[in-house]
Amino acid sequence: MTDGHHAEIERKYAVGEAAVVPDLAQVPGVAEARPVAAAHLEAVYFDTADRVLARARIALRRRRGGHDSGWHVKLPAAVGRTEVHGEIDERSPDTPPPAVLDAVRSRVRDAALEPIARIETTRTAVLLVDATGTERVEFADDVVRATDVARGVLRAWREWEAEQVGDAPAVSARLLDALEPVLLSAGARPSVSPSKLAQALGETGDEEPPAASTAGEAVRRLIAAQVEQLHRDAFALQHGGAEAVHGMRKTVRRLRALLALDDVVGPAGRRLRDRLRLVGATLGDARDATVAAATAAALLDALPATVPGIDAARRRLVDSADERAAEAQRRAVAAFRADAHLDLLADLDAFARTLPSGPDALEPPDLLPRLATAAVGRAARRSRHLDESLSALHDARKAAKRARYLIESLDDAGLLSRGSSLRRLARRAERVHDAIGRHRDLALLVDELPFVSQRAAADGENAYVYGVVAERGGRELDRLRARIDRAVAKLAAAAR
Repeated sequence: MTDGHHAEIERKYAVGEAAVVPDLAQVPGVAEARPVAAAHLEAVYFDTADRVLARARIALRRRRGGHDSGWHVKLPAAVGRTEVHGEIDERSPDTPPPAVLDAVRSRVRDAALEPIARIETTRTAVLLVDATGTERVEFADDVVRATDVARGVLRAWREWEAEQVGDAPAVSARLLDALEPVLLSAGARPSVSPSKLAQALGETGDEEPPAASTAGEAVRRLIAAQVEQLHRDAFALQHGGAEAVHGMRKTVRRLRALLALDDVVGPAGRRLRDRLRLVGATLGDARDATVAAATAAALLDALPATVPGIDAARRRLVDSADERAAEAQRRAVAAFRADAHLDLLADLDAFARTLPSGPDALEPPDLLPRLATAAVGRAARRSRHLDESLSALHDARKAAKRARYLIESLDDAGLLSRGSSLRRLARRAERVHDAIGRHRDLALLVDELPFVSQRAAADGENAYVYGVVAERGGRELDRLRARIDRAVAKLAAAAR
């Protein structure tokens, strides 16, 4: 097995000892059911003494046997799970390799990893191949014996698994959908346990928590969800590009919007919000360079190809910005592996496990929509009398984003009534900050053009193109400013 990571999408079924595997070649969409040699798998699952990985629904194991022998870590993802693989170093078999350890470092830190479960599986598998000759789904008939190490409890069961092969989730999902009724008709039933590890530890499916009874508890849950997303974003940033940066910035902003509820979160929340500002600034360097490249490319693409100096301008405005973005992202990845960022994540984790201490923390949850309404009012007031300075526009943009993200967080948690006007206010706020953002990105580029033009001329290049770009950019800035005024007027009217 080689190091790497991929998306894991699987479905688990509980079956009795006497269940007979149906003829899988008859499943619609299956051209061939290709048997795989039986395998005996031995896995040891690891966690910290306080089960930090289990709380985050992460499984870390060392498996021997089968085609994917090695270290695995399974991380929650938007669809299925992300699985990271690494080789076993026989000189230190209890130590995960760097690629696997990096995936959990933000949670584990320097804590020791210890065995929490040992699972032996006798597996009989069949690969389901579609009409293109591609293996799409692996069906596994597993007989399992598991030991809960801490309690010394032995559990045994049989289960069926159907898992995507490769990384074509839409195609595999169709085959998984076709397979399910065939398995159910053979006596299988969807498993109530999310994983072999959970079943080994005697855990079943998650129970729905009771509705939050206070504003503080509701905010705590919202913050916990965003802190969990921040852990995932830090991992995605190591493997992704501009979209990973953008995703992490959005998470930071959502967290800061929640931590801006001062009378709920209290002083500790305010301090965390201030520390998160530095994270946003680190990500901003990469994001701003990416946006600068895209903004310049759009202006240059709109010019006739005959404009002199356009190719050199593209190198100066687009290629150089792309290089700055890549370097800034490398710096961000390094920064988020450093102790300072890991300390911040640890403090956020701790904060998300305790009730906030603000004076309004024990108020009913219906306080929160009122606070969101007040946030919209502040954004509308800050936007109403904008001058031409970029700093004033930026402040208005941040206020509109804070209001929008707060409303969306409340809506996602079911804390808004069915007909709440806050959803419309969130859309109005989004239009304001989107228009201001586009204006800011273009204004920064236009302001830089005279200096770029001078350097180009000094290097003997034709600088005419920069004047053309500046003139077009100026016209576009006027159009965007009118768009900002319209969006602000509509937000103010809606807020009233």
